[in-house]
Amino acid sequence: MRKLNLIAGQVLKKNLRGYSWWLMVLMPLLAGVVIGGIVWYMTSTQAPARVVVVAPQPVAAALQKQSSSEQKYVPISSEAKGQKQLAAATADGMLVLKTTAQAKLYRRDDGQSISTAALTQSLAGLNTMAVAQSLGLSAKQLGQLLATPRVTTKAVAFTDSGKMTATAGKSDALKQGLSTVVGFLMYLFLMSYGSIIAAEIATEKGSRIEESILVAIRPRTQFYGKIMGVAALLGIQVALYAVMAAAAWLLRGALPVVKDLLASVDFSQIGWGFVALSVLFFIVGILSYTILAAMCGSLVANQEQAGQALQPVLLLAMIGYFASLMTANANGPVIGIISYLPFLSPMVMPARFGIGQASLPLALVSLAISIVFLGGFTALAERIYAANVLTYSEGGIFKALRKSLSLVRAK
Repeated sequence: MRKLNLIAGQVLKKNLRGYSWWLMVLMPLLAGVVIGGIVWYMTSTQAPARVVVVAPQPVAAALQKQSSSEQKYVPISSEAKGQKQLAAATADGMLVLKTTAQAKLYRRDDGQSISTAALTQSLAGLNTMAVAQSLGLSAKQLGQLLATPRVTTKAVAFTDSGKMTATAGKSDALKQGLSTVVGFLMYLFLMSYGSIIAAEIATEKGSRIEESILVAIRPRTQFYGKIMGVAALLGIQVALYAVMAAAAWLLRGALPVVKDLLASVDFSQIGWGFVALSVLFFIVGILSYTILAAMCGSLVANQEQAGQALQPVLLLAMIGYFASLMTANANGPVIGIISYLPFLSPMVMPARFGIGQASLPLALVSLAISIVFLGGFTALAERIYAANVLTYSEGGIFKALRKSLSLVRAK
């Protein structure tokens, strides 16, 4: 146990003292702050598009009342005045109407974007009112003509027995958000920690330090020590993020950006069940990919080949990531099967569960499969590591893997 802790401590201290790990920890935070700041600045400082309107007074006044935070309609008396405002860049567009059925829009190339869809909708409503009045319809009849149909949406789910039950339902934006966040976080973390442990092992093999280390320490101890060291790094990073999230939550009233972001998320539609399941899948997934990266790292001959060791890891990660992005718009048998496959299920199943495509019992079955596989795969990876850690094959990672499997079967 002392030697195991020694290896884990060396891996932990080496990365904590270096700049690369801290940069990896801070980069997502800095990126989030920069992107959030840019979005907040653009949304808070951008003025609505200004459209001057040349039209009969009743039409121009009615259109002015339909101004919104995106587009503002300002009546003017003539096209000449409108052209002057366009030239002076005080207007983004000029709308000229002879009747509500005939309109021309002049847009300045360097002006703000003008939504023609919103403009057309407004003109369509005004034209309907004008036609109704010309036909002599009463106010009541006009109200019935312009009434917007009410559509009531009710989300449902089906039990294993086929019974339909009502659910809280989730918006399309939330569905896509859940799928994207779960897959992206998993991909980001596994890529980071997979590269750390693969480079760690490949560097030791390339410098021939392994021969000296394995004189005093068994390969099994070294393998699990490195896994423990990387797991400790992951725990520290998650703890740092948790502290920062807690601080942001406590200071949410004083930080407008955080307050607006939290206000835009309906946490009642997410639920603690989704959070707990995502955390469990996250831990199992990161451990699975870390062990895979450690095994692949032992198959290369030197540090220059560390990139080859990460190829299988990144390939599986990309498949899982893109599959998690597809869950919001796909619920076919392929996505269903992928959500039960080890290495892929930690990304896909939380997304499916979060958007209501999979029930809690099915998600727990997928989690159990991943945990059982993790135990068996860890034992196999440790034996491959022990068989190959002192082997320096130049034939490529897959040739080294075949040779290692042969050695494992021969034991």
